[in-house]
Amino acid sequence: MTKPIGWTCDDDSWLCGYLEKDHNRIPHSGNWYAFANADDAWMFMPLYLIQGMRYRINVWAISEGSAQIEFWAGSAPHADSMHTSLLSTTVASGTYEKFSAYIDTFPENCEYIAIHAIGQRGNCLTIDDIDIDMVEQYSFEAEAITGDTAMFAGTEAIFHFLIHNTGYDPIDITVHPSNEFFTDFSFYANGISGRTFHTEPDETVRVTVYATLRPEIEPGTVAWLDIPMTIPCNCNTALVTFWVTPLDLSQTTENNLLKVSVFPNPATDYVTVGAEGLQNVTLTDIHGKTLRSHAVEGNSILLIINDLKPGTYFIVAKTRSTSSFVKPILKM
Repeated sequence: MTKPIGWTCDDDSWLCGYLEKDHNRIPHSGNWYAFANADDAWMFMPLYLIQGMRYRINVWAISEGSAQIEFWAGSAPHADSMHTSLLSTTVASGTYEKFSAYIDTFPENCEYIAIHAIGQRGNCLTIDDIDIDMVEQYSFEAEAITGDTAMFAGTEAIFHFLIHNTGYDPIDITVHPSNEFFTDFSFYANGISGRTFHTEPDETVRVTVYATLRPEIEPGTVAWLDIPMTIPCNCNTALVTFWVTPLDLSQTTENNLLKVSVFPNPATDYVTVGAEGLQNVTLTDIHGKTLRSHAVEGNSILLIINDLKPGTYFIVAKTRSTSSFVKPILKM
């Protein structure tokens, strides 16, 4: 065992080594870990930050017993020179957690950063990773989580993507879907329908999109759905793209494969879904979460919905042609 690289401490109260993970965080091959083996442990590192910028500390920690962990900034690598508290929190026993704090402004004479661990001797407090990143006031990222889609012109598909607020202020994010290949858009995020969604710092929002491929789109066309996103200050934008392959309806044996019926609608206790060549029927909520899915033998299936709360749901029906059709239903 050695002292953590880049960090200093007056004794061996902090050591560094490799620790096998038995928690549910994704493991990183070859990671090293600093851990405290004393009831009052300090370690220090030179602080290279820009005055006037805002930063965020992220730290991942796990403890064998309840422990207190503190981050400080000060003028020298000594406990009595640490004068500005950056983060202070309790690490619960046996719980692997992430802790974060925003730092608005560093005062003068902050040339070192320190980690202070307070616990009981014999209870190992482990620090996994530490990130100190510069943060913008308004910043966000977007990630598509739906893969390539094949569908017939004139039918509806479901797309999913994530929005993550990486700034330190709340922001309202507006989506602007391109209408070159698609029309009839519906957006849902956090139970809200619309094209503008509110996000808090560090919040991740899952957005579900329902869109119809224009009926005039020819099979074999290179088609896609672009969804640019903006915020009110126009200082940050993001984009997700979904690629789509329009299918050739003439390759199916019957043109009525596109006809999917859902009745009654609105419904109270059950709905019947019918289509030629029906293979699978999935019921989702407005967030795209699958509530139930059934393989179908025949051309129809009865779905019991009396256990659902009143509201809007979606039926996703797949046929032998591999096309996917979406129908909204209203549960009374």
